[in-house]
Amino acid sequence: MKRLAMTLIAVTFLAACSTDGTEVDGGYIDENGNFIPTTEVWTVTIEPEYVIGGSYWGAYTEINPQMEAVDNNGKTSGRFFLGEIEGFKFEEGYRYVLSVEATTTDPRIADCGKYTFKLREVLSKTYVGIRTEGQREVTMDVRVVMMWPNLTSAQGILYLSGQATDGSETLDMGQCEIFRADADIHNAYEWRRSLSCHVTRMRLTITPSERPVFGNHSYRIRLKEVISRQKLEDDSVVIAPSEEAYRQKCEEVLYGINHQ
Repeated sequence: MKRLAMTLIAVTFLAACSTDGTEVDGGYIDENGNFIPTTEVWTVTIEPEYVIGGSYWGAYTEINPQMEAVDNNGKTSGRFFLGEIEGFKFEEGYRYVLSVEATTTDPRIADCGKYTFKLREVLSKTYVGIRTEGQREVTMDVRVVMMWPNLTSAQGILYLSGQATDGSETLDMGQCEIFRADADIHNAYEWRRSLSCHVTRMRLTITPSERPVFGNHSYRIRLKEVISRQKLEDDSVVIAPSEEAYRQKCEEVLYGINHQ
């Protein structure tokens, strides 16, 4: 399990350590079978631009935009989903220093991160802006696509496919790769071999990044404006031309790995 290498771990609380209890990872199990957690206070520096990935703290499988925490040397020391720190709202362009309570969770619970987080105090909030060098603006028609590996498969993948309105480019993206675009903008779908979806015309900005943001994707895609939304008559379902093509598309849209 990864552990945060923060600037400071100030105080450690143990809520009711029982000498009759059983010590487990992150706390104790008391004589009644209740988990007694440990709470630590961390000082966390949050960078001004989002990244995309899965849970840094284990168990969660979702890929979503995240806030990136760094140590004194500017190296990543943790990541948090945008709503993962209770009481804190992230605004891009600001570098934050936060005092955060990190409370351990019951290790007996499956599919649960190691900690829950709660804001104690915003120690500083400094506007530093976001990168704009090389930024370009493009208007795209974006829809959700479901790809199946073959005609008999029971499971496929969902991703976003954007087509520039001037025909200049096509860009396939992970479902959460357009920052600030809610899933409801694109479609309402069910996990089955038919897909009821919409095409959404969006004005997007695409900005190169100094290092990868999602897998090896070294750019950020941000929603600037929703122009229109239209329901599609036909399902956006495609069959991969080969197993290799399907594997590469999975790596591209689920893990941000391009094969170029």
